[in-house]
Amino acid sequence: MIRRLAFALLAFILLAAACSSAGDDNAGANEPGDSDNTTETAATEAPEPEAPAETEPPAPTEPAVTLPDYSDEAAALPIAPDDRSLPPEEPELPIGSYGFSRYVYSTSNGEIVPTLVEGPRGRQVRCQQSAQDCSYTELKALLDSGDPIPDYLEMDRETLAELVSQLDRVNAAVLSYDSIDDACAAGFTRSTNQNANMGIHMIDQSAGNDFNPDQPQMVLFAKADAERLNSSQLGRCVDGRWTGEDGFQPVGAVFNIELTEEHPDAFAGQIDNWHIHYNTCIGRSEDISDEERAQRSAEGARGSTTLEQCQSAGGLFLPIIPSWMMHAYVVEDFDAQSGVFSMFNPSIWPIVETDALRQRGVNDTEGALDAPITNFDYGNINATVGEPVRFSNSDDVPHTVTAGSQIDPSDAFDSGVLGTGQSYDVTFDEPGDYQLFCVLHPDMTATVSVSE
Repeated sequence: MIRRLAFALLAFILLAAACSSAGDDNAGANEPGDSDNTTETAATEAPEPEAPAETEPPAPTEPAVTLPDYSDEAAALPIAPDDRSLPPEEPELPIGSYGFSRYVYSTSNGEIVPTLVEGPRGRQVRCQQSAQDCSYTELKALLDSGDPIPDYLEMDRETLAELVSQLDRVNAAVLSYDSIDDACAAGFTRSTNQNANMGIHMIDQSAGNDFNPDQPQMVLFAKADAERLNSSQLGRCVDGRWTGEDGFQPVGAVFNIELTEEHPDAFAGQIDNWHIHYNTCIGRSEDISDEERAQRSAEGARGSTTLEQCQSAGGLFLPIIPSWMMHAYVVEDFDAQSGVFSMFNPSIWPIVETDALRQRGVNDTEGALDAPITNFDYGNINATVGEPVRFSNSDDVPHTVTAGSQIDPSDAFDSGVLGTGQSYDVTFDEPGDYQLFCVLHPDMTATVSVSE
């Protein structure tokens, strides 16, 4: 039982030009002339040089918007005694970001709850920026090209070759299952529901608890344009066959290996920041109505939570899932631009929930338009001038509501970190379309359409 729990995983991503010009100067000469037996030599003075044309001074430029680095707040916590442990002091507010900080603390029903430990103590080597060559196909192409290896990878060519070789082995293992039905026939069982931007986790109970690129403990399955299904709709493995919908295909792997005090030395290089889940509630039924799921979400009874909340929801509370975990997105059709080892993969469906779930709770309450943040999605937001839009975080991880985009941020508004259950209101005084994004997860974007 303990070993099986060790495999349990609940679901749960950023550029200037200058120009110059020059002009050519032209010069002319006067020729002397003859007149009636007299010769006059006209002495001419060199013309006064013309003053350069006056130009308008350049208009002052607006200072670049500097966004707060919420991940750095987690880095300020005291160092833990070992890689697997939490720091001796806890923050007073939710901090951290999945994939970008060592510690993540969320809010559960008003309490600050440690959620995740990721990477080794001290400095981690992060490679989860979309502008960096960190995906599986990009790493392979970099190795084949012979180009210099970017500094941010912090590895030499030999290490890169070893890493790509390991990922090729993972790719072969994942693609050995053409369908989720093949995984069932091979002895896999479903261990999670569909997780947005991640897929279904299928677990191989025979895989052991050691690192082996040829035999990941889990294989992730998803399909294009998939809707979010609850447990009974989704299907499971029965007598070696999948009882749910067809069309699910392998998209990546998950490794669960023995929990040690120090960070694993598994994949070559240092960009594989393995993680540990804390304060997790598992074993709850997902065969519930959308209304009940929304209520449980509002009460904090999901994902990282407290013992009392988990027990009241009928779940099994794990203070720590006793294994190091790592995702590896190694299927080219689902290449993760946020990095081969990123927590979430924006190319994997369901990217957001269905319209019904995405729009649940969107109504006028207390004079504000309710805009829930659910499954890393802001939803469709249509407001009127002067109407407050209330963004409420119903995810298990922190988010922000920040004006602009990751490449063109604005200082018009910024919510700061919103923990689970926290809200932030924005009011728009003019009609138009307003862009916003999450600083912690830059792939999260939305447009607020404001009308008269």
